[in-house]
This record gives sequence, C-alpha cells and structure tokens, in this order.
Amino acid sequence: MKKSVFLFALFCFFLTNLFPQEQNQNGAAPDYASSVVGAENLLIAKFNIDGLKRTKRSYMDSLLADFIGKPVSAGVMKLIDTKLQAQNLFDQIKLSARAVSESEAEVNISFKEKWSFLPMPIGYYTGDTLGAGLFVLDMNALGQHCMATIGGLYSSSSIMGAFAFQKAPVQKGKLGFAISGSGSKSIHQIANAANYRVYEYENYYGGVRTNLLLKPSSATYASVGAGYSFLKPIDSPSIPTINQWSVSASWGISDSSWNGYFVSSNSFKVGTEILFSDNPKQHCAQTVNFEGQVQRTVVPKIRLMTNARGFFSNDLYVTNYTGRGSSGVTLLPGKFATPQIFGLLSGLEAVVAKAKFGMLTVYGLYSVAVARDWNKTLYACHGPEAGVRLYLAKLAFPAFAMGASYNINENRIQYSFSGGASF
Repeated sequence: MKKSVFLFALFCFFLTNLFPQEQNQNGAAPDYASSVVGAENLLIAKFNIDGLKRTKRSYMDSLLADFIGKPVSAGVMKLIDTKLQAQNLFDQIKLSARAVSESEAEVNISFKEKWSFLPMPIGYYTGDTLGAGLFVLDMNALGQHCMATIGGLYSSSSIMGAFAFQKAPVQKGKLGFAISGSGSKSIHQIANAANYRVYEYENYYGGVRTNLLLKPSSATYASVGAGYSFLKPIDSPSIPTINQWSVSASWGISDSSWNGYFVSSNSFKVGTEILFSDNPKQHCAQTVNFEGQVQRTVVPKIRLMTNARGFFSNDLYVTNYTGRGSSGVTLLPGKFATPQIFGLLSGLEAVVAKAKFGMLTVYGLYSVAVARDWNKTLYACHGPEAGVRLYLAKLAFPAFAMGASYNINENRIQYSFSGGASF
C-alpha cells in the first residue's frame, strides 16, 4: 500500500506542475440564461461548431440531432451542455445562441478537446504481487468516440494480453457494436470472506466476445451478445479443460445533469447470461446481474452518491465465480470469489480543489455487502470507506481513485487503488 500511496502522490505532483492552477476558475455553475439572450422562444435550426481536431463533425451532428427543432431556452441549453460533458472528450465547452430569423436560431459551440490517445504504462502492487504492463488507449478512435485499446500485463503470477473496440450508438434507434478478447497464463488464488485461501489453480485462458448495442430511446440502451472461451489447466487435477459458449442480453436506463463540477446521474441496468460448456459439472449455467445508481447534488461542490449492485448465478462452476467488484464495495478481500453477491453503498463526495489539470475530490461512504461464502452460508459485513479521486481535465479517461474501507465484522482494513480507462 505504501508504494501505491507514493505513486499516487507523485502522479498528483506531476499533474499539478504540468498544468498550473487557473486563478480565475471558480467552477461556478454555467449561466445558461445568458447564453440565449436575444434568441428566447426561437427554435434551433443549426449548430455552428468550432474547435474540433480529432472528433468528426459527422459524429457531433449525430449527437446533437435530437435538439434540432427544440426551443432555445436555458433548460434546453443545459441539456445540450450535459450531453456534451458526458462525452468526456472536451476540456472546455462554450455555448451561445443567436437569432437568424423571426422563428429560428443558431447555437454556437466552441470546444477544446481532451487528449484521448495515450500509451499508458501500468504498475500495481497488491501486497504479494508486483506487476507492470502497457496499454495503448484511444477513447476517440476514428473521431467517432469509439473506444479502442490493446496491451498486456506481466506479474509474478500471470501474463496477459487483451484488446477491445467499441462503437456505441449515438442516436435513438441506431445500432453499435463491441468486440473484445484476451489471453493469459495465470495462477488463480481464491480466498473466503475471512481472507483464508481456499482454492488455487494455474491455467491457460483465451476468449473473445462480441455485442450488438442498441439505443431504443434517448434515455435507454440495450445489448445482445455471444462469446467463446477456453480454459486449460496446468498441473491442476481438480480443474478440467473447459470449452465454454455464452449468450447474453442487457437493458438499462439513465439520465444525467451537469452543474459545473459533477455530471450527476440516475441509472439502472440489468443483464443476464447463459453459459454452455463441455464441463460435466456445468453443462448449462445462468447468471443475472444488476446495478442501480443515484447521484444528486446537495450543494454545487457536494453530491450524494448511492449505489446498489448484485450478481446471482445458478449451477456456476468455480472458474466463473465473480469477485468483490461485482458488489461495487471493497469490504471483502481482493481474492474473494463467489457465485452470489450484493453490495450497497451511500455517501458524499466533495470538491477539494479545481484547477486546470482537473478536479480533486474526497469522498466518504458507508457500505454493506452480502455474499455466498465457500461454506455455502451467507456472509454479511458492513463498514465505512473514505478516499480521494482525481478527475483529469486534459485526458478523456475516468478518474484516478485511492481509498480504504474498514470491515467492522472482521476488524480488517481493505485498500483500493484504480486509475486509467474503464473497458
């Protein structure tokens, strides 16, 4: 953990010196009313866009198409700003409107784009494993906000390579797709809720998955997919060679709002997967996963966060057990794996500083986790969590975060550190 703290502090120091703080940036909520002076009650006829370098104009036209014909009001301008902020591609967004006739107006948008292409070296330390790797990430591939990545990791317990590409649907009724794959040689160690090792095996793994993505409406999204994977054990007589095929489907709904600091959102997603294999212990298995999230601003610099997440399965074999990440909380050991888990957390996140390099926040949460332990009984625990997050202004990648949680039931502290793109 000391290495993680040192690396995180060094990273923050680098960013602070690379991008000095802006003296006049106060992060106040945008004044949308002032951006429509002289164009009130007119209908949007056209968008004039300036500042695009990598992003294609055709992508922006598709993104903003639903607003053509809408009235130029402070509320609509806020919705446009929120949608643009949610892309996480732009460091600065400036909106204004002007009348071009007695009934129509044009909306002017000026951008400064973030860096979306970056070779990203990765290093991690988990207490007993030291690893490193390199991924090449592009969050705006083809200028169409497609996500692409390829790279690999190496540690004392594994070597892994992976790739992914996703083109999300932009307008309602449109289709997108995603494809990903990975291969690895690794040693898997599985612990129970008390952090005692209960299972270990070494194997070769390879797999590929593809999904068809659909946007039924402006607030909903869905996907159907299929995948294949194989697992070949290495001197592990308790694990058979497994060929596995899967079909999956998911559906979700979300809305978001932007207040100058946070993109807060309400969302719910549910998915299911059916697994078929030639493993005599698991010819067919079913899984269901869900996630619900509520984020609401209390005051401009503080937001309330509540998240519930769960994973449930039937006839799932041990090689497909899921980890604590499926609960969204960090109370359980990092090597814990289970066929059933549920997590609930709620708390506050507050802005500490906003500068040109990005925004630094602190958060405090209280979490509850319930899971099926290895003795088949239900295990429940609870406790607080606190930490820091860094949202980068110049990079189109999610936040860096570091925190610690306290499992009251086990009198145990769990540390967490994450950073880079999510894919």
